[in-house]
Amino acid sequence: MVQGFLAGKFTKVGTLLVDPFRVHLVFKGLIFFLNADVASDASGRTFAGVVKQQGCPDLIVAGEFFGSMLSQDIQVKEGEALKQTLQMMVREMPEQIKGKTLLCKVDNQALKAIIEKKGSTRMLPLNEIGKQIFWMQQSAEFFLQLEYVRSELNVADKYTRQSPGLEASISEEAFQKISAKLGPFQWDLMASSANVNKDSFGKPLRFFSRYYDHLAEGVNVFSQQLENLEGLFCFPPMPMISMFLKFLQAQRVSCVVVVPRISASWYNLLQANAVSSCIVAVPYCNKVFSISAATGKRVPKVYDHAMIAVAVKFV
Repeated sequence: MVQGFLAGKFTKVGTLLVDPFRVHLVFKGLIFFLNADVASDASGRTFAGVVKQQGCPDLIVAGEFFGSMLSQDIQVKEGEALKQTLQMMVREMPEQIKGKTLLCKVDNQALKAIIEKKGSTRMLPLNEIGKQIFWMQQSAEFFLQLEYVRSELNVADKYTRQSPGLEASISEEAFQKISAKLGPFQWDLMASSANVNKDSFGKPLRFFSRYYDHLAEGVNVFSQQLENLEGLFCFPPMPMISMFLKFLQAQRVSCVVVVPRISASWYNLLQANAVSSCIVAVPYCNKVFSISAATGKRVPKVYDHAMIAVAVKFV
């Protein structure tokens, strides 16, 4: 967990009260901290970072670790969470952090030490992250100061504790079968860098993410306009199926959705607007869907009902 605070204040020089933002480049001893609360956290499978500013929407970056990061030590994952949070700030609020010092409170002494040494550690992956953070500061012209504290409340924590079932992924083989029957697809409407589906050439589809993701076309599909988009695919979390179908209906668009074949409040709406469908998995199949376990490893996700892909068209 990494938790930070950016505090807006003036610095007193002699008998004069000056705005350190204006004189920072002249007097190196003056530091200006921007008003914001910053926190980041990591678990075995996920990372998250939150930036809170009064009068502004929260900036949230969150997602699952994938690739080689899954097997890394938790200290490395904490460093990656901090890096992802800083990268979000660099991309989303570059002028606000330029020339400023970001004070981060950390409960990981190894991470604090590596950042202070600018990338010097025997743990090579954390060493590399430390170097990346150092050069990020140089290119974006901000300063980073870390302070070690004991673990307490962390606003980012809840984003790393969400149910892994909400992030279930479909296998590449199963997705390609759906694409061959009901596609092709250009968009994955609820995805992340870790689980976005790919086209037949292995290229990731364009996607909308739940939280900030620098590779996404936008955040939160429910805030997007879909009318002019083609080739839409979505595997929505089960608690959101009803909301998502009603959203498609309001937007008057066509989309292929993967849903359970069960009796549910949304099933009549689905059936009334279905054009075609195909079976994705039979009950208790363990070869089509997967989730990240607490350890970060991918494990099968088994449903006790059939899963189907349905092409719906709302006009």
